[in-house]
Amino acid sequence: MSGPFSLPLLGFVTASVLTGSVAAAHVTHSGIHAGDPPSSIQEANVPYDGHFTFARIRFGVALNRNFGGRGSRGLPPWAHDYPRAELNFMNILRETTYLQPYMDGGNIFTTDDPALTRFPLAYISEPGFWNPSESEVEGLRNYLLKGGFLIADDFRGPDWFNFDAQVQRVIPGAEFVELDESHGIFDSFFRIESLKDLVSPTFAVVPAYFGLYEANDPDRRLMVIANYNNDIGEYWEYSGTGWYPIDLSNDAYKLGVNYVIYAMTH
Repeated sequence: MSGPFSLPLLGFVTASVLTGSVAAAHVTHSGIHAGDPPSSIQEANVPYDGHFTFARIRFGVALNRNFGGRGSRGLPPWAHDYPRAELNFMNILRETTYLQPYMDGGNIFTTDDPALTRFPLAYISEPGFWNPSESEVEGLRNYLLKGGFLIADDFRGPDWFNFDAQVQRVIPGAEFVELDESHGIFDSFFRIESLKDLVSPTFAVVPAYFGLYEANDPDRRLMVIANYNNDIGEYWEYSGTGWYPIDLSNDAYKLGVNYVIYAMTH
């Protein structure tokens, strides 16, 4: 089996600080949302207008799975950390790059929505609960093979089994490989010196990052990155509250910025 269960599950720890406009003081920038976020989910998406817009994937929940926990606010797993994670992340993306992102949150799509193909990067939260329909499987396959890039975040432990099973439906024979610091995605904007520094915000597990390449060929395009045993969206959501250390929040932003820049340039 490809993925984390071919690896030992060991230790974790420290972190480094961002430089420039994502420095420690900037985490409390007025653009960071520290108050209670809306409890409802937006009704409509904004039309594509050339700006980078955060695209979150909506999905049905696998049977016999319970969900909840701090930060869920009764929302389904795909909406964990919504919408404050994307609001805060877009603020950081605007401050650190020349991209002009949509600043009022992001869009929400099922993977069979044809409009998703207008957006180069999509984010899925809690894929341990993911249970796509056949049309959603086909839609995601088309999205990835046409150049889309998917970030899978906020899952750990045995969640991998469901995530991998659903990816196998999307891309039969898909083989995830662990990525290390030498991969270009970790140097696309910020240089990530250690992938072990950014520990899970809520679980004592070892973070690992797995990639899925087109045709399982490392010389071809990276289509999916999986933040296994981690939850960078949690750090984005709570970065203005003091709940988590500033250096860890900054590291989570560094990863996010790198993912966007990589997706936009590959």
